[in-house]
Amino acid sequence: MDFFANNIFLIMFLPLWICLIIISGAFIRLTENRKMTAFLTSISTLTGLIFSIALFNYVKSPQPIVIEDSFSWLNIDNLNIYLGVLLDSTSAIFLVILMLISLLIQIYSYGYMKNKEEFSKYFIYLNFFNFAMTGLILSPNLIQLYIFWELVGVASYLLIGFFHKKEDVSLSAKKVFIINRFGDTALLAGIIFFAYFSITYMHQQPNEFLAFSDLDYFHNQLQSLTYPNVYNIVLSLFLIGAFVKSAQFPFQQWLIDAMKAPTPVSALIHSATMVCAGIFLIIRIYPLLSDELLKIILSLGLITAVLCAFIAISQNNIKKMLAYSTSSQLGLMFTAIGLQSIPVAIIYLVIHSFTKALLFLCTGNISQISNSIETKDISGLRKIDFYLAIYWIIGALSLSGLFFGGFTSKEMLLNVAENNKSILFLILLTSFMSTFYIFRTYFNIFEGNKREEYKIINERTMSFALMTMVIFVIFPGFLFKVSQINMLCLLAIGIGITAIFSAYFSSKCNKIMIPPLLYKLSQNELFIPNLYNFIGRLFNLIYFAVNIIDKYVIEGFINITVKITKFISNIISKLQNGNIQTYVSYSIFSIGIILLIILYLYFMALRS
Repeated sequence: MDFFANNIFLIMFLPLWICLIIISGAFIRLTENRKMTAFLTSISTLTGLIFSIALFNYVKSPQPIVIEDSFSWLNIDNLNIYLGVLLDSTSAIFLVILMLISLLIQIYSYGYMKNKEEFSKYFIYLNFFNFAMTGLILSPNLIQLYIFWELVGVASYLLIGFFHKKEDVSLSAKKVFIINRFGDTALLAGIIFFAYFSITYMHQQPNEFLAFSDLDYFHNQLQSLTYPNVYNIVLSLFLIGAFVKSAQFPFQQWLIDAMKAPTPVSALIHSATMVCAGIFLIIRIYPLLSDELLKIILSLGLITAVLCAFIAISQNNIKKMLAYSTSSQLGLMFTAIGLQSIPVAIIYLVIHSFTKALLFLCTGNISQISNSIETKDISGLRKIDFYLAIYWIIGALSLSGLFFGGFTSKEMLLNVAENNKSILFLILLTSFMSTFYIFRTYFNIFEGNKREEYKIINERTMSFALMTMVIFVIFPGFLFKVSQINMLCLLAIGIGITAIFSAYFSSKCNKIMIPPLLYKLSQNELFIPNLYNFIGRLFNLIYFAVNIIDKYVIEGFINITVKITKFISNIISKLQNGNIQTYVSYSIFSIGIILLIILYLYFMALRS
């Protein structure tokens, strides 16, 4: 184990090295070797997975072990800013999930992107994304976390806009980047406030500057130095950063626009990587959170879970439905954190990661078979690919919480919330809607009459990735055990079965049995996209008004001033002809004018 602990930096920098090797190879050979590119990327991630599993076994021993290794990066007077790694049980879990899911998605991507252009560029972006996420997970302090937080944003922008030649894809990537800027700015403001208090009042030692290992000390000192409202406002900036990154209401719109990315990228973003960075940040700063902030997390998590599930029930675009599902499920993870149950939130995240990755990879196969991801264009896929239908059912049963890993995570969450009836009701309502929309999609696309234009997909790498992902969806159900099967558990199962029958009848009659007003709200995504479009138009109007003011008022005033100055200078230059007699005449004339003015003023004074 010492070998893995001593070489932990290899996990972070190996993806970056592979990224540079692929770039160099493309320049030297002038052509791309697709097999070698995919092989190097997979070997890099497999090495990271082996290290991650070994390190996870190392830190989860009966007596918890923390690996921390940092070096000085910047030295300003007595202040040292450090970079390095911090590996504890939390970061070890996130690291294993990142490497495992990334590896399977990279294997799947080889078959999915096999005949597409810019193959090497795609895998360069995947390696860069892994580098950024690994650096974020292993960050020992807030400074390094923010650096890699921004790199994750850049990498996701590149991946989402991979097909940038399409105008709508390019526009969606820009929207994703701009919305994330809002959360990134809030996070940076929170870090600046923390740094200010740390340097000005707390007189911390250089090696303790904003380190996660010192958060307990920082919490006590900061509370004693500030008013409770000021403390909560500063911490709220961190929450905003986490809410935006994890696509919580009302910031979930960027995740919907991110669906323009290649489907394997969607699986990567929605599973255990980018959107889970917000969860990771909240867990890291959890010792700082007050009861008021935990209530905010709980409330917003429940709102997101219910509203996004409600929107998903009527969506006919498979990727959009899964995107809203991701925001909804992340809302349940925030709910667990708000209920002060970090282990349940982490277990829920782990199981959801594999489940959502499986469903997105199934969507990749569906799009290649039918050349569409709209449920109205697809039916009878079970007759074309029986195994794909089974994979979707397994993912659906897990997402709904009826079987496999999803059953375990949902029952744990229900047991945590069983003492609060209103929270319990909202979780069960979300569970009903989740089961409804995921099985409604199944009945719409896999059952019914087969269509003639379908084509058979026979890519071994894609099939291998799907089969392996299925194993990791089923396996956690045996790894984590629910303490007991009680009436609440049976109620949840009954609600799930009812939702499946409702989805079946809804698919048969091609109608969702809810009031027309609610259906319209769900179908139109609560008009939130319209709100974002209005804000965009408002900013365009402000830009137009400011541009008019700048062009015709400010610039016009400057131009008039220039012209007046130029006119006066022309007159003065003509007066200066180098003739002494002329200058004497000007002087006499000026003196005469001055004398006349003085005499006029004198006589006016005498009259008065």
